[in-house]
Amino acid sequence: MRQLKFSLAIGGALGLALMCFTFAGLSLAMPGWLRQVYAPGPTRVPAETLVAIVDAGAPLPADITPHPTDPGTPEPITAPLPTVPGVCGGPQAMTIALLGMDTRADDYDYRSRTDAIILLRVDFATRKAAMLSIPRDLYVPLPNLVDEGIEQSRINTAYLYGEIYGVSGGGPAEFKQAIELNFGLRVDRYVLVNFAAFKATVDALDGIDVDVPKAIHDPAFPADEGDGTIVFEVPAGLVHMDGVTALRYARTRHQDDDYRRGQRQQQVLLAIRDKLTRPEVIPQLPGLIAALHNAGRTDLPPEEITALACLGPQIDRSAITTLAIDGTMILPWTTPTGGRVSIPNREVIAPVVDSFLHSVE
Repeated sequence: MRQLKFSLAIGGALGLALMCFTFAGLSLAMPGWLRQVYAPGPTRVPAETLVAIVDAGAPLPADITPHPTDPGTPEPITAPLPTVPGVCGGPQAMTIALLGMDTRADDYDYRSRTDAIILLRVDFATRKAAMLSIPRDLYVPLPNLVDEGIEQSRINTAYLYGEIYGVSGGGPAEFKQAIELNFGLRVDRYVLVNFAAFKATVDALDGIDVDVPKAIHDPAFPADEGDGTIVFEVPAGLVHMDGVTALRYARTRHQDDDYRRGQRQQQVLLAIRDKLTRPEVIPQLPGLIAALHNAGRTDLPPEEITALACLGPQIDRSAITTLAIDGTMILPWTTPTGGRVSIPNREVIAPVVDSFLHSVE
């Protein structure tokens, strides 16, 4: 009996020593591992709460983390597009989503909405292009989110929800599928820029020249820091803009509405295009490429970026069609959670989408 007790004591001591060595080894190899084990998991916010926050335009709670995609779900593959021999080696045609994220941060926070949405259609054979602006508050069905309790929301939340709820392919895939579901348009690629990337791009070009049709006076433009506001003014006429001014011009809307803002965003994009076609800009191209590489997101492969850079100067300004879904094509509505949104009048919008597709042919 005494021998059994002695054996149990020795065994317990060895076991305790082994546990101590294990804890010490883990602590040396993985500092902070115990905090990670007991750290709180992702906060699963009820869909109705999240929708109410998004509808109100309020920032999302900082502790929301994306739900991982089901490991068994295959990731979307960026398929190569059919090319046109002899025309910059590019695809026959492609539609690119140009998305502006409403965040001041230097990184790409998944909690941000895409408040600037422009679809760009490029035809390499005809050397034509078309742009279609989509208002951020367009209230439409969203795919893949029924199990989360979300069937409809603003179009600018598609990317956001795709990231938060772990849709296969994340925000880009959810946005592309939302566009195809609601407009019958296949989006081949996307380019996502935040405030920092946009400003860096314009500054890398030494600014852009924008012909302002009507003077801008916005007494409540959001300040760069904090929750305050500033007065933002731009005179009518040809104005040279640096990155900060161009960003503010593309964002301002208090003196008119989101639809006029969409027109200003197209103006800025065309001004960037015009600047890129000037021979004197060639020395700035390395800085521009560095700015986009460090601060942008895209699924455009290098060969397609090269093809677009080759084609851009060959597209005459008169061969670029600008279109928009404007206030005459929507019905204002207030959601049950108090969000002011726009219901699309699909019969009126359909011809605009058709023109977007066929104006480049």
